Amino acid sequence: MHLSIEIEGEIETIIYCNEVNSYTVARLKAEEDTITIVGFLPFINIGDSVVLTRRICNT
Repeated sequence: MHLSIEIEGEIETIIYCNEVNSYTVARLKAEEDTITIVGFLPFINIGDSVVLTRRICNT
């Protein structure tokens, strides 16, 4: 079974960004919450609107 979660929001703060491989830790202002996101996010800037999808597989 596969489950996809989609979160839409605006990049509020970039906490850390590795300039070599674009691994980023940032805060995303979503509808009701501000959440921390991590991943390889090249070219992301404060104020950018993004839609993130997480796919979860249960076996």
